[in-house]
Amino acid sequence: MATNHNKTACKDLFYKKTADNDILYYILKPKKGSKNDVEKIIGKKSDGFTEEEICHKWLKKIRPTERYSTNKTGVFWRHCTSNGKPDKTFYITYKIIDENDPTKKKTVESVVGKFSHGIREAYAYQKYTETINNLRLGESVPIKRKKKKIYTLSDAFNEYIIAMESDGKKTWKKDKELYENHLKKFHTFELVSLTQENFNTLKAEKLKTHSKRTVQYILAVARQIINYAISFASDKEVIKFVNPLSGGKVKVKSIDNSNKAFFTYEQADKLLAELIKFKNVNLLYQLTVILLHTGARFSEVASLTWNDINFNDGTIFFKATKDGNARHISMSKLLKNILEELPRDNSLVFPSQKGTQIVQMPDKWQKVVDSIIPNNKITIERFKNGLMVELSNTDRKLLSTQTKNRLTVHSLRHTHASWMAISGNFNLMEIRDELGHTTTKMTERYAHLMPKDRHKKTNALFDNI
Repeated sequence: MATNHNKTACKDLFYKKTADNDILYYILKPKKGSKNDVEKIIGKKSDGFTEEEICHKWLKKIRPTERYSTNKTGVFWRHCTSNGKPDKTFYITYKIIDENDPTKKKTVESVVGKFSHGIREAYAYQKYTETINNLRLGESVPIKRKKKKIYTLSDAFNEYIIAMESDGKKTWKKDKELYENHLKKFHTFELVSLTQENFNTLKAEKLKTHSKRTVQYILAVARQIINYAISFASDKEVIKFVNPLSGGKVKVKSIDNSNKAFFTYEQADKLLAELIKFKNVNLLYQLTVILLHTGARFSEVASLTWNDINFNDGTIFFKATKDGNARHISMSKLLKNILEELPRDNSLVFPSQKGTQIVQMPDKWQKVVDSIIPNNKITIERFKNGLMVELSNTDRKLLSTQTKNRLTVHSLRHTHASWMAISGNFNLMEIRDELGHTTTKMTERYAHLMPKDRHKKTNALFDNI
């Protein structure tokens, strides 16, 4: 009787519950000479791993190196990819005399070829028998080892971006854009040849035309690509390579680029009055209200589903992210009415026109804000004839000032928190919990807005003594 195996969401990975309520995650491997597969344990829940973590371990670390036997002696295969598509590589193994110790033999593994190149089990076995016969006759083996391929930054980037896209990293498209626009000069460089000097030179070049924040992002993407290669590459030289960007070896002078601007009550009213004109055309008005009334990040609002909305108790649940804690936020009457009016033909509360998750606020929103808020528009021209221009120190300082003081989509979050602080009805802990900050360090930026009644309270305490 065939055994039923419970599939996980991960390719080729199964699970089963044990008598002590543990969960074992395993793969199936063919057993030579038998129709039944053998279970190989990859991990278990009691070790503290989630299914997602075990899946990542299987796909990124174990699966590429796991060896699968065939019905042919000396022939096996491993998973691989070719042009981003699943493939498998056939190998043969045989023993030869160890040149370091002639009394012993060592096992040699030779690549025969890929399935996508027309290589099959039978052909691999043919090469195995030829190799064994030649060894018995004292002749050289017919399969030559491949010349080592140079592993370039381009190779590392291609592997990194495929993994980030499949893992659902939200910024993978931005990472790709930064690489193609700024890191392609190192495209053909052997990864292990890259040095701190290479990236210091790149930093100096980019600072002439780009903001410090952008240059920080460029270097961060380069660091992440190299770190990924070191973690998952099969090349021993790459694995031992020390990342020239690790540990802040190439630094961009720290900057205070945080935008603390927030809307006044009058500005917020003016903005909503303008956006309500588009209420039945797009979601600008609805998105602005929920961002302003909850203080949530745009990404948190974009990922909201109808299961997160509780009309009965009037709350919205924002899931935990790498940047913030999970939390329930109370709905204002206006926000509740707006949500009740929205169609529910998609699991997402705010789907795009294609029915997928929206990535960012439409550009029209910023244009509306710039048109109604004086001096909010960036006046420094960054491009000329399609190319970024090198800015003078004066223009660079002006651009920095305009960027810091500009009202943007994220300013709606600052506005929510700032109004809480100004009201004097909330302490920092409550503001922290409302925003989902993991610590009060980020929340402390709003402390200066809170009423300064500490001195009055202190005097009142000691005047009575």
